[in-house]
Amino acid sequence: MQTQVFHTSNTTLTGQTRPLVGVSSCLIGMAVRYDGQHKRQPTLLERIAPHVQLLPLCPESMAGMGIPRGPVNLIQDGDQVRAVGRDDPERDVTGRLRTMGQIVGRTYPALCGYILQSRSPSCGYHSTPIFNADQSSVLHNQGNGLFVAELLLRFPDLPMLDDRQLDPDHITLFLENVRQRAQRMQHE
Repeated sequence: MQTQVFHTSNTTLTGQTRPLVGVSSCLIGMAVRYDGQHKRQPTLLERIAPHVQLLPLCPESMAGMGIPRGPVNLIQDGDQVRAVGRDDPERDVTGRLRTMGQIVGRTYPALCGYILQSRSPSCGYHSTPIFNADQSSVLHNQGNGLFVAELLLRFPDLPMLDDRQLDPDHITLFLENVRQRAQRMQHE
């Protein structure tokens, strides 16, 4: 039996509202990755979850791409980045991933932060490989996943953290930025 890993209440025992923080579902142990696995991060659950209300989302599964699913790469196509199948380049899921970012941005205007799976074509934050059009070589490794790119259009100052940054210093800074964003939103 799996333990519940996120708070369903948005208030603490002292009555304070917990800031809403999105999280890539795979990072809290949900088996939603393209390979049907998860990337559970105990540090996230121990050090961050007690301070926020986690909103687990997987843009690829929400977009109906299935579990498991064929892997997807980001490619540079002229002046735009597209998400296409690694093994089936005719499979283009660009619109699906961008739409999920737009929907989440509209549905959850109170988002105060996001914790992401690095290198993901949907959730990567300055870590996703961008390939050339025929996927034969990597142009750079600092791309944003398409879901994240849309969230950043909606919330340019949204604090973000990825699974490579779950050390005490990054976590402390992230939680402080989340708290500040929550306070700003309360005063708007």
